[in-house]
Amino acid sequence: MPTDVSSFKDVYKTAIKSCFPEQAAIILGDKKIPLRAVSTQLRYGTNPHQPFAAYAPADSSSLSVGNLEMLKGGKSGLSLTNLQDMSQALNLLKYFKRPACTVMKHVNPCGFKVETQGESLEQIYRIARQCDERSAFGSITGFNVKVDAATAEAIMETFVEGVIAPGYDDKALEILRKNEGTKKRNNAIRVAKFSNLEAVPKYVGDDTAGYFNLRNLADGTITFETPYLTRIKTIEDFITDPMIANSDPAVNSGRDFAVNRKPTGRETDDCLTAWYVNINVRSNGIVFVRDGAAIAVGTGEQERIGAVEQAIDKADKKGHTLKGAVMSSDAFFPQRDSIDTVGARGVTAVVWPAGSLKDADVIQAANDNNIALIATLERCFLHI
Repeated sequence: MPTDVSSFKDVYKTAIKSCFPEQAAIILGDKKIPLRAVSTQLRYGTNPHQPFAAYAPADSSSLSVGNLEMLKGGKSGLSLTNLQDMSQALNLLKYFKRPACTVMKHVNPCGFKVETQGESLEQIYRIARQCDERSAFGSITGFNVKVDAATAEAIMETFVEGVIAPGYDDKALEILRKNEGTKKRNNAIRVAKFSNLEAVPKYVGDDTAGYFNLRNLADGTITFETPYLTRIKTIEDFITDPMIANSDPAVNSGRDFAVNRKPTGRETDDCLTAWYVNINVRSNGIVFVRDGAAIAVGTGEQERIGAVEQAIDKADKKGHTLKGAVMSSDAFFPQRDSIDTVGARGVTAVVWPAGSLKDADVIQAANDNNIALIATLERCFLHI
C-alpha cells in the first residue's frame, strides 16, 4: 500500500522548538555588543527541521527586522527565509523616497517599480508583480509607504507569503486579514509593519557602528563584513562621460576611447533605479529597467554574458520588450559581448562599475550600438 505523505505539508505551518539562549553578545577586541533574542515568533530556519534564533542589538533604537510588529500570521511565526526576504526588501526600499514596491523571492527581487508618472500604489504593485508573475508566487512583497485598500485587494488576488510596509489603512488591514483562521490558501499571508527605515545605513559615510554582515564557512570560521554602502546618492554622482586613455598611439590614431552618447534624463533616472535594485541582486547580477520598473533580473550566473542572456530570456518569456530600457551590471564586462547583445535588443543606456582590462572595447561597443554608458566606479557584488 502506498505511503501517505500528505501530512508533510503541515510542517511548513508549524514552529519548532530551539534551545538558543535569550541573550548573546559579539565581542570584537575590547568592544562588546550585547544582543537579545527577538520578540517576533519564529517558525524554523531555512528548512522546517532546522531550529534557529535571531538576535537584535540590545541597546539599538534602529529598525530590527526580527522585531517586526506582526499584524497577521504572528502565531505561526516567521521562518529564516521570510526574515531574509523581508530584510532584503527593506535593504532595497531604503534608497527610494517616492512610493515604491519590491517583490522578493529567494533573497532576490523578481519585480520592482517606483512611482515615475503619478501612478497609484495599486498600479505600482501590479507593475512590479507583472515583471515576473510566475516567480511572484509565494513571494514577500515590500512597500515604503502605507498600503491602501485597493493595493490590498490586488495583493490578495494571488498567493503571497508575506507583506511588509510601514503601515496599513484600516480597510487594507481588514482585507489582508480576510479568511484568517480558515484553511484557505491566502490565509497563509503574513502581514508585518516596520519603522525607522531611514536609520539603516546606505551611503558611503553613513554610521555603521554595530552593523555587520556575518557569514560562516564550512569549518566553523565566522567572517565579519561591514554593510555595503554606495557612493551613488543621486544621478550627479554618475560618471556620464567615461573615457579610457589610449596607451598605444599606434591604435586608433592615438585617440582616447570616450563614450559618444550622453544619457537622457529618463535614462539616468532609470539607471539610478537599476543600480539600487542591482545592489540587492545575487551576483553575477543584471537588471533591466524602463520607466522605473524592473523588466527582468538575471542573477546567480557564473559568467557575465550568461547573466545578461538569462535576463533577456526571462524578459522574452514574460512578454516584455527591452526596447528603450536601461541595463545595470554589478561588475565590469570582461568582453564587449554583453553590450553588443543588449544593443541588438534596443537597450539605450548601461550603468556599470568599469575596471576591466577590456573597458576600451566596451566603450567602443557602446559607441557602435549608440548606447549611453554610465560608470559608478564601484562594484556591488552580493555573494551569498
